[in-house]
Amino acid sequence: MALPVAAAPAPENGSGVDSARRNKIIASVVGGVVAVLAAVYLVDLLMTSGTIERNTSVAGVAVGGLTPEQAAAALTEQALPEYSAPVVVDVHGVATQIDPTQAGLSTDVAATVQALGTRSANPFVRLSSFFTSIEQPLTDGVDETALTAVVQGIATSTDLAPVEGSVAIDNGQVTTVQPVIGRSLDVAGSVESISAAWISGGPGGLGGLVLPVSAAPVRASVEGTERAAAQAATIVSAPLTLTGGGATVEVGAVELGAATTITPDSADGFVVAVDPAAVLDAVRPAVEATQSAPVDAKVVIRDGAPVVEPSAAGRALDAAATEAAVAAAVTTPNRTVELAYQLSDPAFSTEQANALGIKEVIGEFTTGGFAAASGENIRVVAEKVNGALVMPGATFGLNEFTGPRGTEQGYVPAAIIQEGALSTAVGGGISQFATTTYNAAYFAGMGDVTHTPHSFYISRYPAGREATVFDGEIELAFSNDYDTGVLIETIWTPSDITVRLWGTKHVQVESVSSDRFNYTSAPVIVKPYGTACTPSGGSTGFSIVNTRIIKDLAGNEIRREDFTTVYNGQQNVICSPAPAAASTAPATMDAAAAPAAEVPAGG
Repeated sequence: MALPVAAAPAPENGSGVDSARRNKIIASVVGGVVAVLAAVYLVDLLMTSGTIERNTSVAGVAVGGLTPEQAAAALTEQALPEYSAPVVVDVHGVATQIDPTQAGLSTDVAATVQALGTRSANPFVRLSSFFTSIEQPLTDGVDETALTAVVQGIATSTDLAPVEGSVAIDNGQVTTVQPVIGRSLDVAGSVESISAAWISGGPGGLGGLVLPVSAAPVRASVEGTERAAAQAATIVSAPLTLTGGGATVEVGAVELGAATTITPDSADGFVVAVDPAAVLDAVRPAVEATQSAPVDAKVVIRDGAPVVEPSAAGRALDAAATEAAVAAAVTTPNRTVELAYQLSDPAFSTEQANALGIKEVIGEFTTGGFAAASGENIRVVAEKVNGALVMPGATFGLNEFTGPRGTEQGYVPAAIIQEGALSTAVGGGISQFATTTYNAAYFAGMGDVTHTPHSFYISRYPAGREATVFDGEIELAFSNDYDTGVLIETIWTPSDITVRLWGTKHVQVESVSSDRFNYTSAPVIVKPYGTACTPSGGSTGFSIVNTRIIKDLAGNEIRREDFTTVYNGQQNVICSPAPAAASTAPATMDAAAAPAAEVPAGG
């Protein structure tokens, strides 16, 4: 329809005619465009009436421009199979399938198409459809009861109970339990997520959906557990070898494992600790056997000459240092530990022994003629004294050195002199050893501390130069008054005893004895019949003076020592016979009254 156009005033200069012409042209063009648009609209309206809006898709299927019937057919053919296929969701990081039908995830093609409707007659809506698109899912609803049942089934098959990691050593073998973090599917949250995804996007919205889960953490990590297992395996990987004192001691894997504790640390691992004291306790007797007390040097006679056997330091286990070394070694491939010791010095060192100057014989004496029983006691005491050292300035006492001389020490009954007469006692005969020792010390120039001659003279000893001893009462003692030591050597045979003193010779010794004088007769003792009695013929007593002359090695006299000895006569013991009226039977000799063979005095 033509619109009225107002007449413009005529231009003064004649241009009004051109302006009017332009306006007519514009009006004609606009009118033509409008007419065209109107025609297009009418044609589009006629041709697409009753169809779905262009650029509309449902579940990825283009249904724009289709009639509802056509759209329903297309969706049934193209989209419905996808909506019925299993969908994969993420459960605890594991791809898990869900069957939409079983899970109550429904579709409704007819309802979906109906909800789309047909195209609007509004020209502006139709115009905008050229520039917009519509995407709809093919969904209807969710059966939450069915979906909940499916999700609970997934939870049952995928949930894990937490497992705490642990490491232990059993009988030398490492056992490990790997930690597992517990996981639990959030059933309610999963149902809500699946429902929302299905309704909003169908399989496309549901595919790859990560379902909500809750975790039950454990303290230990896999790394911490494996680290502790590796440490424990190193500890029991091989025996631990302990060396020391020339010995080798092995601690096996079982003992090492028993000495190891594995406890949780403050983080996500374990503290693997070895108790080194327990390791050593497992082999304590063998380790302690490597210890040794300090050994003093000894001077011994070997092949007829003095030899110094060297001293040795004592070794006592240094527990702290050894335990530290054990603790370090058990966690490394180095399986050997050198035992640590604290050393202790001997009381008498090799240097001290060498400084004694024991190099030559300085005094020697031999006696013999003893009875068998006395000889046995002399052998026992000689073995005890052999090797005794007399340090410079020291005194040697026979009783003090040997201690008690009873049957417990190996001594036997033998002859002694008791109250001026022969008798018998355990240890008899030791006086012969004392006399031999006294003479060896005499000629070595030792100091005479104390010596006691026998009460009557015994012919096998030098008159005035002999000595007796008695346990705890009569001592023989001499002093070493020189700055060098003295070693006593004893040499026993069944027929004689030799005592030899070794050292450094400082003096020469001569012995001079006077004639015997002041003789006395033998006392007569008559013992009644029935008492113990050993008959003896007796001997004469006398006095004698022995002089020891001590000279230096150049022969210059240093001093003289006089020893006066007074010997009593040996008792003449008479055993009384039995009374004549005691028996009418033929006379027999009483054993106690029979003449006895002379017994060599041993005491």
